Order: sequence, then C-alpha cells, then structure tokens
Amino acid sequence: QVFMNLLINAIDAIEEQQQATAADLSDYQGQLIISTGLQEEMISIQIQDNGIGMTPQVQERIFNPFFTTKPIGSGTGMGLSTSYQIITQNHQGQLHCTSVPRQGSCFIIRLPRLVSKGS
Repeated sequence: QVFMNLLINAIDAIEEQQQATAADLSDYQGQLIISTGLQEEMISIQIQDNGIGMTPQVQERIFNPFFTTKPIGSGTGMGLSTSYQIITQNHQGQLHCTSVPRQGSCFIIRLPRLVSKGS
C-alpha cells in the first residue's frame, strides 16, 4: 500500500510537469527512480521523480490526514497520511520527503533491518 501510494503520486507529479512544460515545447522526459540500500542497521528505499515538485508550505502538510493538492474528486488526502502511519507506527521506521518546485520530489523510507535470532 505504501509503495503504491508513493508511486501513484510520483506518476501524477510527472504528468503535471509534462502538462506544465508542454506549452514550453520543452524536451522534458519524466523519470522515476527507485533505489534501495542498507545503511547501518536500516534498510533504505528511495522513490524519486522529476515531476512538478512541492513548495515548502505543501511539504509541511503532506502527511496530514485529508490534505491533498489534487482537484476535488481526484484524491482523498489519505494516501500519504496512511503511508506515514504504516511506516512509523507499524514498522518503527521513518518516512521523509524532500522536494523542489518544478524539479521533483524524493521520498525516503527507512526501516529497521530485521535480524533473525538463531536457536
């Protein structure tokens, strides 16, 4: 559910950027980059797009329930809020976002690495 929410939002942001740059006749090509890593005892998953991006004011609110930047009827405003709750409460992880308007956004999920204990 978390990955679907983040991927759908990234695709929407890329489509918005395509529409915004269509009038410029630019050669914009949307990109979605997913990378993973292991840092110390945390697993890191990064989802980055070169879409429309967000202002700092929007970034401050994106994890709030019912907050959406989508047109009425297009979004519930619960996707990122639910994702944040799943990552932080259910998995004791972290979910962070960085974004620059007209350049894109990057969501970073950090989850504790599970270590199985042998008997």
